[in-house]
Amino acid sequence: MFADIISRHNGCPWGETGMSSAKWLDVPARMVPIRELVATQTGVYLHALSEDHGPAVGGDTLPHVIAWGGRLYLEDGHHRVVRAALRGARVVEARVLEVDGG
Repeated sequence: MFADIISRHNGCPWGETGMSSAKWLDVPARMVPIRELVATQTGVYLHALSEDHGPAVGGDTLPHVIAWGGRLYLEDGHHRVVRAALRGARVVEARVLEVDGG
C-alpha cells in the first residue's frame, strides 16, 4: 500500500518544520498516489478505520504530507489514507509541504 514505512521515534528525517494545525490549513492541496507515500507511523488502530471521525485536531480534513528528499512522507492522516485505500482509492487529496534538503 505504501512506498515504505518508517518510525519517527528518533525524530523526523526532514527536521523541524514549525508547522501548526493553523499553518497546515494554508498549505495547498493536491492529489497524491497512495503507493508513493512513506508512512511515518508503524501502525493504525483498527477501530479508527471503521468510520470517518470528521476533521482531525485543528479542523483539517486532509492528510498532511512532507515532500523532502524526493519522497512523500505522510506526516499526519494515516487512518484517513488507509481508510481510502481500503475503499479502493489509489490517490488521496492531501496538503503537501515542500521542505528543502534531503
